[in-house]
Amino acid sequence: MSEKTLASLVQHFEQRCAEVVAVGGGRIIKTVGDEVLFMTESPEAGARISLTLSQIIREDPNLPEARVAFVWGRILPRLGDVYGPTVNLASRLVALAEPGSVMTDASTANVLEGDERFVMNPQGVRNVRGFGDVRPVSLAPGVGTELEIDFE
Repeated sequence: MSEKTLASLVQHFEQRCAEVVAVGGGRIIKTVGDEVLFMTESPEAGARISLTLSQIIREDPNLPEARVAFVWGRILPRLGDVYGPTVNLASRLVALAEPGSVMTDASTANVLEGDERFVMNPQGVRNVRGFGDVRPVSLAPGVGTELEIDFE
């Protein structure tokens, strides 16, 4: 891939992500290569944005499949960035996600339990560096309203 083609691909990816996060009520903290770190005011908003990002990227023939993970919890905001175990766990869960899927942790899944917009499928226990044994949960869309994104 030429530098121009790569730059165009990254710009396209960042634009799609920025639109989804904004429509979902989130805020992008930063982008690093092919990763986007965003935050929301509620776990439900984080789940909706995550599912929509996965779908939009999966359906875009110009983008490779994405691995998406999100975790709800406390963070330490500092100089425009965020830090803490919540951020680190989300980063580790991305590595466990299959392309095209959305992964979260059991604690976040418990917060979302009972919300019919989300279907949660617990995965087997995995040893996650820095966290020990973690039970990841795969998240899929349930019923209800989805984020409506108009890219035109």
